[in-house]
Amino acid sequence: MHFIQVGNVNLQYDDSITDIERIKKIIKLNNHLFLDYKDKIISLVKTNESNNNVIYVNNFDDFFEKMLNLVINDKKFISIFKNPYLLPSLYIQLLVKEISKNSETFIETDDNITDDMLWFVLACKYFDCKTQFDELSNFLKYRNDKECIFEWLKQTQRFNTYNYLLEITSNYLKEDDFYFYDNIDEIFSKMNEKNFDYIVSYKNSNYNLQKISLEDLENIFFGFLDKIKAPKEWKEKYIDLKNNNRIIFEECKDGKDKSKCFIDDDGIRKIKVTTDGTINVFISFVHEFIHYVSLQKDMPPFSLSEFPSIYYERVAAIYLINIGFDENIIRSVIEGRNNNNFDIYYDLIGILLDICRYNKKGNIVRKEKIELLKNAIESTNECMENLINIFLESGKPTDELQSLIIKDYDYGKKVDNECDYYIIEFIKNGLLVLDGYQYLTDSYLADSVLKKEDDDTIKDKMVFITENLSNFNIKTISKYLGIEDTFTKKSKRLTLTKKKI
Repeated sequence: MHFIQVGNVNLQYDDSITDIERIKKIIKLNNHLFLDYKDKIISLVKTNESNNNVIYVNNFDDFFEKMLNLVINDKKFISIFKNPYLLPSLYIQLLVKEISKNSETFIETDDNITDDMLWFVLACKYFDCKTQFDELSNFLKYRNDKECIFEWLKQTQRFNTYNYLLEITSNYLKEDDFYFYDNIDEIFSKMNEKNFDYIVSYKNSNYNLQKISLEDLENIFFGFLDKIKAPKEWKEKYIDLKNNNRIIFEECKDGKDKSKCFIDDDGIRKIKVTTDGTINVFISFVHEFIHYVSLQKDMPPFSLSEFPSIYYERVAAIYLINIGFDENIIRSVIEGRNNNNFDIYYDLIGILLDICRYNKKGNIVRKEKIELLKNAIESTNECMENLINIFLESGKPTDELQSLIIKDYDYGKKVDNECDYYIIEFIKNGLLVLDGYQYLTDSYLADSVLKKEDDDTIKDKMVFITENLSNFNIKTISKYLGIEDTFTKKSKRLTLTKKKI
């Protein structure tokens, strides 16, 4: 006689049971079905021993199917199936398990949902428990064709899952950044308008940026603090950061600015600045130092998190011009930063559009997204064809324009792929998937404030805002600064010129 524990089950058998490995595998794959037998022994052979703890099983497959029947007909189990978020939640869990094999995920696996439970519920939804009981039983026992069930889940729950994640996102914005959420369509429209201005105005000029030493940077920074009427505490914060080695200058090796204000592994907030040894480092340092000041209190609303830093980097650029740096070079630096902000924001356009639609109309519908995409591409093609005709009439070559016409486009596949991409991004990054829109929102606000250069109160107000950013939202900050029309009326593009501060 042999005894072995398989999962929660104590199994008893002898050499007459020739398919014991199959039975052990079935128990392992369906451990939760055997929870009622945790403290008992399941014996596959008849013995003369009398023991209430021993359950004799003559035919394991019949025994398995009886247990399965009991579970799928249980009222509590049936009620779980009515939860509209059940399948989207399980789909997310499957994706988390798969993605976490190779990278970190913001959404963690639910330890209360074991693999056997997850696949059990999915199988019960995939198969009709009444008419496909045998198919259900066979799948649970051997787990063949898991890929088919996963593909079915993906195809049927893709948009349900996406809408589920959009609901979570919308609820977050309602609670923590309601003004942005309530006015997202208007803000989004203005942000796109500003993006167009940035693209049109960006010249990508390759100026030789003037070199600057760390000693010169400090001297310029102290002069800058005096000009903006910064409190003496700001200079003291800088000195404290410097003396405690909490300002890290890191050489730029790949051309990317990786400057940040961050909490290090030791739990202390520090500043890291990517430096190429040019005046770029001054603008970057001002940006991160202002973050350091604004993060001394509670976390600010997401949509305002970059506002003081972007405002003061603009002011820092004007200050450099006023103390003798080449205006064209400084303009190039700021245009480059604007362009970087646009690059960050560009990938968010689709999801922000969907949040706008979700806010107005509710769930995102695949058919509607396909129709919108189709109309957009058809309009683009029509414009290209009109240009081609104009070029033909004037005898100009049209090869380049011909290549821009989109043919044989699979709208459904494009929409599905985009939806899949955003779901994965949510799983990897959580609500940080939205990280980027604040750069455009806050650039717009900063440019609006800079137009009020004749307002003598702005310097003091911006200092107060920087130190108390968590107490504001877009609406209250616009009112406080007298720029209430920022997102309601068309604004002209700011031209960076030599100004007094």
